[in-house]
Amino acid sequence: MRIFLTFICFTFILAPCTHAQEPLTLQQAIERALKNNYSIKIARNNQQIAKNNYTRGNAGFLPDLSLDYNRTYGVQSFEQQRASGDVVNRDGAQNQREVYGAALNWTIFDGFKMFTTYDQLGELNEQSEQATQAQIELLVYNISTAFYTAAQEKERLALYKSNVELSEERLRIAKDKYELGKASKLEYLQAQVDLNADKSAMIRQMETFTIKKLDLMRLMAVEVEADTLPFVIEYTITNDQNLQLAVLLDNMESENAELLALRKEQIIALHNEKITKGDRLPEVGLFANYSRSNFESPAGFVLSGSSDDLTYGLTARWTLFDGFNVQRRIENTKIQYQSAQYQYADKLLEYNTAIKTRFVNYKNSLDLLALEGENLDVAKENNEIAQERYQIGLSNALELRESQINLINAELRYQDAAFAAKQAEVELKYLSGMLSPE
Repeated sequence: MRIFLTFICFTFILAPCTHAQEPLTLQQAIERALKNNYSIKIARNNQQIAKNNYTRGNAGFLPDLSLDYNRTYGVQSFEQQRASGDVVNRDGAQNQREVYGAALNWTIFDGFKMFTTYDQLGELNEQSEQATQAQIELLVYNISTAFYTAAQEKERLALYKSNVELSEERLRIAKDKYELGKASKLEYLQAQVDLNADKSAMIRQMETFTIKKLDLMRLMAVEVEADTLPFVIEYTITNDQNLQLAVLLDNMESENAELLALRKEQIIALHNEKITKGDRLPEVGLFANYSRSNFESPAGFVLSGSSDDLTYGLTARWTLFDGFNVQRRIENTKIQYQSAQYQYADKLLEYNTAIKTRFVNYKNSLDLLALEGENLDVAKENNEIAQERYQIGLSNALELRESQINLINAELRYQDAAFAAKQAEVELKYLSGMLSPE
C-alpha cells in the first residue's frame, strides 16, 4: 500500500522577476546535477584514468624500444714530434663524431609480476567504476534530500503566511469590536502584537527557505544571479510502505557501490602480496642494441671512418639476499589485506546499523503521518469553530489565539511526519543501493 500526499507547487524564487519561470522536478534536478556537478566530473575523470592504465604495456608485458642520436664537435691544438724526427704542429684542428642507433629491452620473465599487475589493473579499473557509481548515488541522495528539504521549508513558509492572514483577520475583527465599544483596547493591542510575532516568524522562515534553495542550487552546480528567475518546484510525495528490512539488508551487501569498492580493495591487496612475492624469483630479459658512428679527425692518424655495431643477448638477475626486505614487504602487504578486511567489516556494520535505525524512523514516521492527519482535521475544525464564536462574541481573543496556535502546530507536525518518512525512505534506498538516478 502507498500513501500519496500531494502539496501545492510553489514558486522557487530568489528575487522578484518578470521572466517566464521553468518547472523543476526532482528528476530534472538530478539530471542537471549529474551533468554539472564537479564531484561527478572528477570521479569520471578518475575512472577514465584507471581505464587508460589498464593495458598490457603498463603491466610490463611489452618491450622498450628507444632511438639515440649524438653529434659532437671538437677543436685541437697540439705539437707532436714523431719517431722519424718530423715535427707536426696543429692549431685549431676541428674534429666531429656522429653516433646514432636503437636499443631494445624486453623483460620476458619477472616472477609472474606482470601477470598479477595486469589483473590488479583490471580490478582497479572496476573499482573506479564502482567509485563513480558510489559518487553518483551519493549525489542523487544529496539532491533528493536537498530538494525535499527545500520543499518542506516552502510548505512551512506557506503555513506561516496563512497564519499571518488569520492574524490579520483577527486584528480586523478586534479593531471593529474596539471601535464599536464591544472589546477593550488591550484585546486590540494584543491582536496587533500577535500579528507582528507571526510576521517575524514568517520572515525568519523566508530566510531559512532561501538558504535551502541555495544548497540545492549548489549541488546542481548552477550559479544564480540576483535578477535571474530560477524555478517553480513541482513535487508529489509518495510514501511507499512496502519496504522490507530483510530485503534492504540483503540488497545492501550485493548492490551498495561503496561496499563493492571496499571488497575490490581486498582483492587489490592480495595482488600486492603476489607482486611482492615475485621479487623472490629471478628476472630474465632480452636485449639488442644497434649503433652506427661516423667520425672525422684531420689531426689524427685516421682522418675519417665509420662503423656499424650490433649486440644482442640475454640477461638474468636473481637477488638471493637483500637484507630480508622482500620478506618485510610481504608481511606489510598481508597487514594491508587485513586492514582492507577491517575497513569492509566496519563499513558493513555502519551501514547495517544505519539501515536498521532509519527503518525504525521510517515506520514511526508513517504511523505519525496517519495520526497527525487525524489531529490536523480536528485542529482545523476547532479553529473554524473558534473563529465563528469569536466573531459573534461567544469567546475571547485568548481562546482564538490558542486554537490558531494549535492549528499551526498540527500542520507543522503533519508536514514533519510526511517529509521525515520521505527522507527516511530516500536514505534507506541509498544505503541499500536501490536509489537510482532514473
